[in-house]
Order: sequence, then C-alpha cells, then structure tokens
Amino acid sequence: MRTNRNRLRTWVWLAVAFVGGGMFLPAASAAQSGGLFQWRPFLGPFHSVLLHFPIGFVTMAFLVDLYYLWRRKAEVQQVITLMLGLSVATTLLTIVLGLLRATGAEYDAKMLGSHRNFGIAVGALTAVTLVLQWLGYRAGTDAVTDRLLRGGYRVLLFVNIVLLIIAGHQGGNLTHGSSYLTKNAPEFVKAMVEDEPEPALATAVGGTEQEKFYLEKVKPLLDSKCLSCHGPEKQKGKYRIDQPALALKGGDSDKLAVKPGDPFASNLVRLILLPPADDDVMPPAGKGSLTPEEVMHIIRWIQQGAHIPGHTPDAAKTPN
Repeated sequence: MRTNRNRLRTWVWLAVAFVGGGMFLPAASAAQSGGLFQWRPFLGPFHSVLLHFPIGFVTMAFLVDLYYLWRRKAEVQQVITLMLGLSVATTLLTIVLGLLRATGAEYDAKMLGSHRNFGIAVGALTAVTLVLQWLGYRAGTDAVTDRLLRGGYRVLLFVNIVLLIIAGHQGGNLTHGSSYLTKNAPEFVKAMVEDEPEPALATAVGGTEQEKFYLEKVKPLLDSKCLSCHGPEKQKGKYRIDQPALALKGGDSDKLAVKPGDPFASNLVRLILLPPADDDVMPPAGKGSLTPEEVMHIIRWIQQGAHIPGHTPDAAKTPN
C-alpha cells in the first residue's frame, strides 16, 4: 500500500513539474514548426478543463463529511483524506494553468487579479484543510486537541466551498461575460442583478431615427453576439463595443472598426462578411454567427452615419 502511495505521489509531482516547466521552457524545432513552440498558449486553455476536478473533489469531501456525521466510521474519513489530497494536487495544477492562461490575455485586469487571488486562496486553504483533517483523525481519539482540529477542519472546508463558488463565478464572468447567466432571464430577475444601463443608451425617446434604429436593431445584436469577447470583462484584440468611442475606433489592428457613412471601408463589416471557415470571421465559430438580416442591420446603421445616442460619430478619426 505504501509503495502505491509513493508511486502516486511521484506521478503527481512529475505532472506539476511538467506543467510548471511549461511556463519557462519553449520547445520544438524552429525548422519544423516555423518558430519555437510556445507551451503557454497550448497549456493555458486546459485550465478550463482541469478546474472541474478540485471543485468536484472538495464538494464530494464536504458531502461525505456530512454523511460521516450521521454514520461515524473511520473508513469514511480515509475517503475524505484521499479526496482532499486529490483536490490539493489538482488545485495546484489548475492554478499553474490559470497563470499560464492569464499571461498576455486580454481580460479586465481588476477582475482577473481578483479571480487569481481567490484561486490561490482556495489552493492554500485546501492544503490547510487537509492537514487539519489528517491530524484530527489520525489517532482516532476524542481528545480536546483532536476535537479542536476537527472543528477547524470543518469550518475551513465550508469556507473553501464558499471561496470556490466566488472564484468559479469570477472565472465564468471572465470567460462568458457577466450577463451569461441572466441574458435570457425574466425582466424582473435582470432588474435585480444587472447594472442600470447608461443614461444615454437607456431610451430612444427623443432621439433621431438613426439613433432609434441603433438602439432597437443594432445594439441588441452587438450585446448578444459580441459583448462577451469585446466588453468590460474581456477585450480581445483590445477592442470594446460597450463604449461608443472605442467601438468606432477599433482595437489594436490599426484599422478603423466603423467608418461612419462607409460600411465597406469599416473593418467591422469586413470581418462579419468573411467566410465561416475563415479564422478571422466575427463572431468566431461557436459564438453564434450573424444572420443575413443582422448583417444588413449593421451595414445600414453604418451607412446612415453610425449614430449612437450621446456620441458624435465624427469623434472616430481614421488612423494615419
């Protein structure tokens, strides 16, 4: 039994060393790949796969411990020790992959930092929880010290569940946008959980026909098809559509996203008209393509001058 445990421990640390080393060691032949193979972009996305394991292990440990309070058997605590140990190992790997994914990523810095801190806190707290649980049950006695250790272990286990929920929610917001869970919710739910819209965009009353067209036809489709990748939480290509000036100017491509009055000189139109198989097509594969009617709404809006309530289109200058 001890030999098997030693082997498992060895394989876990080898996996950690392999993933951690990927942060610093580019590999592969330049002649074969056209350049050095980068570990970070390759391994980073696996953060989204691995993160489910520590969540599952900690949740299972919590539920099994509830069962233990009903059926007090020593074997149950041995199972919990195993689950917490696996949670520590997978949490460590998840943190490493998360750091890889965050490197060079175009997320909101404040939310990304908070998510990172909560994730690291979960890892540290899980390790402490494991130590307290093991110390509290290793002797199998009911001494005062053991009872204190067990009480501390249960408190930390519950706190860990709470931190996991917070970290997971923040990660979901970074990946899918803060409105992912509520965009199809009833209006009364949206009113409770979503921020108030900006006054300039809240109503079309008193606006021009062009502004009303934007609010009724263009803004809803931009919010549903583009905001998750080009909004406050994430700015792919350093492009944002939730701020009028930035929506017109574009991101880091040095191409004007929207040229008022000239849709076919606008990079936004060029990207949405690309073939579905093109790597640059917007929205990208899996994000919900635009219908022909939606494409025409965007073209018409730009043709009419790209009017946005509270913003003058002339503010967007063509790059030199």
